[in-house]
Parts: sequence; structure tokens; C-alpha cells
Amino acid sequence: MSHPADDERILAAMERGLTHDDPALSARMETLNQQFPGQPERPAKACSRRDPRLVTAAVLAVIAVLALILTAALNTTPAPPDGEVTRPAAHSAVVAPDR
Repeated sequence: MSHPADDERILAAMERGLTHDDPALSARMETLNQQFPGQPERPAKACSRRDPRLVTAAVLAVIAVLALILTAALNTTPAPPDGEVTRPAAHSAVVAPDR
């Protein structure tokens, strides 16, 4: 791994070479630098991997929501057809008359 001083020296040499090879480009770049002072150069954003804990938590949350939806859908009682009266099973037992 190179030291920052080495990097600066290499970049300065590259800049001198580009200025010598293409003075028009150098003039344009200097104009842009004057128009936008204080704009730091942004390094290329490295491709970062997602945190496995975050992915696991998101997957578990989706599964939990789907489980709640399925539970709610399967536990609903269907509406009786029109005109029918439904009675709870405990009250619908037939009682034999006393003799």
C-alpha cells in the first residue's frame, strides 16, 4: 500500500503531463475549479454488501406479516347463506323428552 505522499507525487506528475499534452483541457478544468470552489472530489463509492442481520430481519418480518394475513384469512367464519339462521353447536343438541 502506498503512502499519501507518494500518491500526491504521482498525481502531481500526471497533472503536469496532462497540462503539457492538452493545454485546452487544463484551461477548462481550471475554469471549472474556479466556478465550483470547495467542492471536494468524491471517491468512487465501493460496492458494499448488505448486512446479513438486516437481510435476515427483513425476511423474517415479511414471513411474519404473511403468516398473520393467512391466519386471519383462515380463521374467519364464512357468512351464512341468506335466510339461514346459525346456532352455536352447544345449543343445537337434541334433548330427549322425559317419559
